[in-house]
Amino acid sequence: MDLDPLASRPISRRRLLQGTALAGFGAFLAACTGSSPTPSPTATPAAPTASASAGPTPTPEITPTPAITGPLMWANWPAYIDLVGAAANAGAYSPGSSPTIEAFKKQYKVDVKYVEDIQANEDFFKQKLETQFVAGKPTGWDLIVMTDWMAGKLIAKSWIQKIDQSAVPNCVQNLRDPLKNQTWDPGNDYHYPWQSGMTGVGYDSTALTKANIPAPTKIADLWNIDPKKVTFLTEKRDTFGLGLLKLGKDPTQATADDLQAVHDDMKPLADKGLRFTGNDYLQDFASRKTWAAMVWSGDLANSGAADQKFVFPEEGTMIWTDNMMIPKGATNVYTAELMMNWVYDPKIAAQIADYVKYVSPVKGADTEIEKIDKGASSNPLMFPTQDIIAKQKSFQYLTQDLEDTLNSLYSDLAGA
Repeated sequence: MDLDPLASRPISRRRLLQGTALAGFGAFLAACTGSSPTPSPTATPAAPTASASAGPTPTPEITPTPAITGPLMWANWPAYIDLVGAAANAGAYSPGSSPTIEAFKKQYKVDVKYVEDIQANEDFFKQKLETQFVAGKPTGWDLIVMTDWMAGKLIAKSWIQKIDQSAVPNCVQNLRDPLKNQTWDPGNDYHYPWQSGMTGVGYDSTALTKANIPAPTKIADLWNIDPKKVTFLTEKRDTFGLGLLKLGKDPTQATADDLQAVHDDMKPLADKGLRFTGNDYLQDFASRKTWAAMVWSGDLANSGAADQKFVFPEEGTMIWTDNMMIPKGATNVYTAELMMNWVYDPKIAAQIADYVKYVSPVKGADTEIEKIDKGASSNPLMFPTQDIIAKQKSFQYLTQDLEDTLNSLYSDLAGA
């Protein structure tokens, strides 16, 4: 399925494909959002309460109310928060450009330092977290967003702060059922999902047309393009997951021999100039350096040009969820909890998801996004259809032996 980011109305490139999300995760179910005027806040500094659409369960009291301190230091991935104005057109956050963050700052009278600092899970962990965690020192971050497999590892290492559930009633009430009871944090004591998404294929239709190359419909089609014009992902599970699907293998049942087969299939491309990137593939698309790539589902819709498109490959897609967590030793724990609670208000969740074009984890966001953008539920980026869901695979958890094999094979490909 080929998605044209300008299939809706002709607006700035970051407001393309207005829509919402109600899908499945495993049974990948989650709903989305819209970038409308800033919604009226539902929580108050004194005591957060669940939003009106959250249901009848009483909100726990916090006694005494912790102090709201700041600035909140928040690390996230690029193209992952709602933006307006010049920042939206540029495709990069700048202070004052996110309605969600600005409304939070006004509500709680606290500053937020939001940094698009995560390009890949392992890179961010090794460069910005590991040394401090091992030394038992603060990381400098109050809120980080990590993919499920990395989130599970950090929680298992006791490097993540336990969440006071009484401070996050919206999260408790509005988390979608399929995202509850994860084996690595069954009670959501340490994480709440930020967005879910899929890994598939992105391409520049103008560049391929000029080169007389058909638009890709399969993962295998990436092998038919000049490797110097193609990028795969530094997220090994995504790259090898799609590689397994291309070979007709199930990522959930992968063996060491399967991983070796993917390596051997990709090695000729790597030898001829294939590059591996994180979220910075968006910069390569913007500069027309990249013609086709393995990409994450919402990126080109919310920050690519009109001729840069996402396709659900025929072999299937990988699914994942990115999660909000508070690193152990964070300075502003309560403020981070307030932000978690804030973005789980369905109106605000809708505002975010409508912009980022990923699958929202928040109950009620689907209803709210329809108020913003009628017909948005037809957008498969946020509401994957049953045929897309049927081909979704997860590649999150590996034994240590398989993890070591994956790391070694990837390093050989990427030259690391």
